[in-house]
Amino acid sequence: MAKNLNTVSFTVLLFVLLMASTGILETEAACFKFLGECGAVPFPGSNADCKSCCVGIFGSAVCAGRVEVEGGVNHCHCYGTS
Repeated sequence: MAKNLNTVSFTVLLFVLLMASTGILETEAACFKFLGECGAVPFPGSNADCKSCCVGIFGSAVCAGRVEVEGGVNHCHCYGTS
């Protein structure tokens, strides 16, 4: 039992080190911080238009721009990692 537990622990440790070294932990999973809104309300464009607007305002900190509905009206929300 102890040998199996050590094998599992070692495998998980290697997996976490692999994820950290390749930057997987810092990609989409880390894109959760709300930076602000961009553009007109209601926002007439797509998610790609929203991300372009966000990059223009917030720069390289933006990892996603999403058109989200608030109270039945489209808003462009900018998300980043910093």
